[in-house]
Amino acid sequence: MKLRDYVIRRLLLLIPVLIGISFITFFLSHMIGDPAAAWLSEKTAGQPELVEKIRAAHHLDDPLVIQYYYYLVDLSKLDLGRTGRNEGGRPVVQALMDYFPATLELAIIGMILCLLIGIPAGILSAIYKDKWVDHIVRLGALVGVSMPVFWLGLIVKYWLSYKFGWFPLDGRLPYSITPPPDVTGMYTFDALIAGQWDTFFIAVRHAILPSFCLALISMAIITRMMRSSMLETMTQDYIRTARAKGLSERIVILKHALRNALTPTTTVAGIAFGGLLSGAVMTETIFSWPGIGRFSVKAIGATDFASIMGFAMLIAIIYVFANLIVDILYVYLDPRVKYG
Repeated sequence: MKLRDYVIRRLLLLIPVLIGISFITFFLSHMIGDPAAAWLSEKTAGQPELVEKIRAAHHLDDPLVIQYYYYLVDLSKLDLGRTGRNEGGRPVVQALMDYFPATLELAIIGMILCLLIGIPAGILSAIYKDKWVDHIVRLGALVGVSMPVFWLGLIVKYWLSYKFGWFPLDGRLPYSITPPPDVTGMYTFDALIAGQWDTFFIAVRHAILPSFCLALISMAIITRMMRSSMLETMTQDYIRTARAKGLSERIVILKHALRNALTPTTTVAGIAFGGLLSGAVMTETIFSWPGIGRFSVKAIGATDFASIMGFAMLIAIIYVFANLIVDILYVYLDPRVKYG
């Protein structure tokens, strides 16, 4: 099967996945309250005629099955509805487009930290198995997996920001700094595109702590997966053959062992990236980062069902595409893998 056919088939499978996600989120959200409440303020909540007008405009008087039908029709047109009063009643798609770049920037920097730290740490741990390096890496990975994000965020903010002043406390940029021209919505990338190096380094300093806190668990998982994959790969016959040929240990590890050990690690990294995007709620709240995590928290607090369902649909799409990219990378990492 060709790559194009494989991608098309996987994209078609996205349709039933999104329908399933929409079905679950729609019916669960409508079980916890009146969707019309999201569009009402304290002043208008006591006006029955306005409530009925809102319910009629959004088909809320119809049975749930009919409401879900109208939701699917709007979804086919990429219309996710309108936000509640907490976001000014603007389209959900527009709100997600405004908030998503901040979360994507955080996730990309976090994934870079995961790969730059997790993969070398896993390789070193496997090479020096049962030595002091291995024990330190394994202990660090255990601490990383066990560390609650909210606790870690508060600790690093107190020590690294408040006590030592190495990093800013909150936000993406200081109020005195004008954001770079909006190209991607990600300040670090936009500053690079515009050649604003001072703004770039300031934006990176603001993003380091929240990115690290967000990525720590994934970093620990990637480290442990890389270690176990390398240990398994190093026992294979072709590794012994490479050593018997007189190749240096550096060549054996980097050229022969690493590429094969990366295959399972790639799966973990792809899933982790989706997790970074969807799991930023706590991190963005602690660091006042204006991403979709904070957007979803505000939507839940305001019982804004359209925004909640839009957030769920976006995360579902991200996970599907992350898995698709991982499956495509498999073929390049391991030629024995075929599209099927």
